[in-house]
Amino acid sequence: MYGLGSDIVGALPLIHVKSMLFGNRLISLPFCEYGGPFLQPHLKPEEATDATKKLLGAADDLANHLNADYIELRHPSVTDESALINGGYDEQQSYVTFQIELTRGNKQLWNSLDKKTRNAVRKSQKSGLEAQEVNEPAQLKEYYVLYLQTQKRLGSPPHSLKLFENLFSAFSTSKKMRMILAKLQGQPVAGITVFCHGNNVFWWNNVSDIKHRSLNPTNLLLWNTIEWAVENGYKTMDLGRTRKPSTSYEFKSGWGGEEKPLTDYVRFLSSHKGELPDPSQSRYQFLSSVWSFLPVAVAKRIGPRIIKGIAL
Repeated sequence: MYGLGSDIVGALPLIHVKSMLFGNRLISLPFCEYGGPFLQPHLKPEEATDATKKLLGAADDLANHLNADYIELRHPSVTDESALINGGYDEQQSYVTFQIELTRGNKQLWNSLDKKTRNAVRKSQKSGLEAQEVNEPAQLKEYYVLYLQTQKRLGSPPHSLKLFENLFSAFSTSKKMRMILAKLQGQPVAGITVFCHGNNVFWWNNVSDIKHRSLNPTNLLLWNTIEWAVENGYKTMDLGRTRKPSTSYEFKSGWGGEEKPLTDYVRFLSSHKGELPDPSQSRYQFLSSVWSFLPVAVAKRIGPRIIKGIAL
């Protein structure tokens, strides 16, 4: 943290992530699109620049103490990017997001969807699916069962149920988090989780049962979430960090949002520049294919210990 007088005016949250496979690093913030430094908006430009430099210097000290390979700042909203460049950080643009302007209202939002997306939403609405908010532990466990299936299909280690329980406990009662399920004849077939902050809604996670993919349950839930966000006065919906090109990119591009690059900044601390974990590389593709063959019970037990070291 950084203070002026008795006031805290800046902070740089950093998580130490260490893995034999993926290296030793400090990230702001893992499993997120955005990170620090975070500064009070009332700072003068010279004060903001000085605060940024002091926070980056403290990050360097911590990284050296931990013998970290690099520091990664995910799309920080700094007013003076030169402080990052002069501090030894390199720009990385591996991801984009799509931001939907919600103030247009439901009619214009519907018209902004591409034809394929509109047809998929219509089909989902006629298929007997029902959207249901998650409000109790039993529903949360239903969501988690779908999550385990989804992670196995994607070849990715899962987080623990405890993480979902902690997030639900911390954020759902304050309306900072919304989790919904799509059910078919009472059985859960898909789910979406979003977080809310200020005027913004952030899509964090989606899960599904592949047997019902033809019903387009994710389309139903995403359109339901957009309508809910409009009704509750939110101004922007962020569809989350996405690699381009990818299946996820193609899906998200159909929802009428504006594509925005996510510029991350990385400071390599070793004598030669390394590389960030990249799921498109062959070695990670191989590990992913192997993981997809593991039984769900095994993945559930050992996955959380592995994914915390990946921190994509």
